[in-house]
Amino acid sequence: MLQQSSNYSRLSDLSIWIRKTKIGDIPSIYRIESESFKDPYSPLLLMNLLSLYPYGFFVAEIGNEIVGYMLVRIIGLKAHIIALATDKKYRNIGIGTRLLDNAFEVARNRGANGIWLEVRASNLEAQRFYIRRGFERLKTVNSYYGDREDAEILYLPISS
Repeated sequence: MLQQSSNYSRLSDLSIWIRKTKIGDIPSIYRIESESFKDPYSPLLLMNLLSLYPYGFFVAEIGNEIVGYMLVRIIGLKAHIIALATDKKYRNIGIGTRLLDNAFEVARNRGANGIWLEVRASNLEAQRFYIRRGFERLKTVNSYYGDREDAEILYLPISS
């Protein structure tokens, strides 16, 4: 059950808190980013993204530990998930799903009618995660990433 309180949400059964990102969270986000992605965003880029999209940058906490984060931006009527990752020690307990639900909420509140993301073609675990939640493959973009790996573009229409 999700409880709302100002900028915080709490999952009462797991004591997972979702809150807006603060500048002091960047080192923890970078740690998770580095363990999750082949080409992690730098701390400077993460700070720039926070300044550009403060409305869509959230962290998940258990106790005082940041265990996940998500970043979504709005472009016109579409939302774009720039990043979503959880700490390896805390995967498969619902953190990613709660962060994704938060992305949907941000998108709806800002008038988006769909949400998309890119995922490495080799990242089958992430693809399965998103497809189980209703996303569909739109297309493959060849050589999308810096190491020339293809990206799968996934999309989900959302209603308000």
